[in-house]
Amino acid sequence: AHPSSPNQRSGRRGPLAKMKTVLAAACMSAAGAVVVQNQGSSFLARQQSLADPPSNKEIHEKWDKMDDFMEIMFTIACKWKHGKDVDGATSEALKKGKVDGPGAMVFKKGIQKDNLQGLTSACGMVVASGEGKCRQGCADRWGKAMGKRSACDGKCVASYDQFESRCKAKVANLEKVYEMKVTAENSRNTCYNGHCKEFPQVWMKATEADMTTEVETQCKKRCTPEQITARCETKWTLQVDFLRDSVKSKCAAESGVTDCFTTKKADVSAAYDKCSSEGKTTCDTQATECSTKGNADKSLKQAGEFCAERKKMCLEQVDTNCLADNKAGLGKAEGECEAEAKTAFEKCEDDALAAKETESLSLCNSDLTPKCPEDCGKKCDVATMQTCLTNLKSKSDLAEEFCTDFWNLLHESSEIDPITGDPIVLLSSKKRLTQ
Repeated sequence: AHPSSPNQRSGRRGPLAKMKTVLAAACMSAAGAVVVQNQGSSFLARQQSLADPPSNKEIHEKWDKMDDFMEIMFTIACKWKHGKDVDGATSEALKKGKVDGPGAMVFKKGIQKDNLQGLTSACGMVVASGEGKCRQGCADRWGKAMGKRSACDGKCVASYDQFESRCKAKVANLEKVYEMKVTAENSRNTCYNGHCKEFPQVWMKATEADMTTEVETQCKKRCTPEQITARCETKWTLQVDFLRDSVKSKCAAESGVTDCFTTKKADVSAAYDKCSSEGKTTCDTQATECSTKGNADKSLKQAGEFCAERKKMCLEQVDTNCLADNKAGLGKAEGECEAEAKTAFEKCEDDALAAKETESLSLCNSDLTPKCPEDCGKKCDVATMQTCLTNLKSKSDLAEEFCTDFWNLLHESSEIDPITGDPIVLLSSKKRLTQ
């Protein structure tokens, strides 16, 4: 008898055969199209197959190729699941504004966490749903042959225990893969930001030539007359506040405010001098009267001290009052002078700042225009960035290694004895992904 299925041929039936079957079913539609296109030749081939059954070698080759195909498809799907699907979802969230730049890594780690939890759950679900079926299969096949039935049952338990342990180890391996991917991404970002921070569009290019072309494209956009003028206007906006005080001082002198204030200040100063002089005279007079009326020179020492303290207090009050009047007078004089020359002052300030702005923009444009392409190009050192990225590259693909390793687990866990139908309990050591 010739085996007609991979299970009969190699004994693969175990707990994860359904996973392989689902993956294979997704790829069957394309194969069906090929059969329809060549329906006549397919009929002849079937007739020939009935007359001349394929040999064991041919059957083995057929299912080995299918097995290889399944492995390739599984590895591709697995790599996308733990690589491009994660990156794609993060990019989409950024585009739609669901997350910002700093939140992108948090978002990505959230997806990775969900994947880890999903794989952990899958490990348990496979054991929960498959172990019972395996043991029931032992009962169905061996019936009352209790010795063989018990041995088969023990193999089921051991096989699923081993699978669950190894499956959980793969979860730990996947977590390590994610951590290493994050570390590699952070290192790449260091290269990007360290050597070409201002042009993230360049980061998306695959080759150094394409990166260089993109830098030239971006610099052409930056070095248009409109862009240069905009940069010069920004520069002027940052400078104008530092120039405004000197302009105001100059305009104040030209508008007559300074001369007006100088004249009024002299009058205020004269009033202060008069206030101070008259006040001191009054204090002296009051001190003399105090001494005379109290006979301070002939009486107790305390009487003289009282008159001296009273004179000191009088002089302090004179100084305080005269200074307050002087300050108020200066403020009033300044306000009157500014009001008189307000229109001329404002026009002078506006004209002076406008002239300085025109001069500043002209000098800035003359300076930036010829240097812009070269200065812009220096903002993105493509060669150094590429060297930095090349040093980070690894010959191994961590995700692919994990997926291949996981496929081997599925493959090995599905092995059964082709004669007895009992599961094969592998005694080999657990395969682990190491850094």
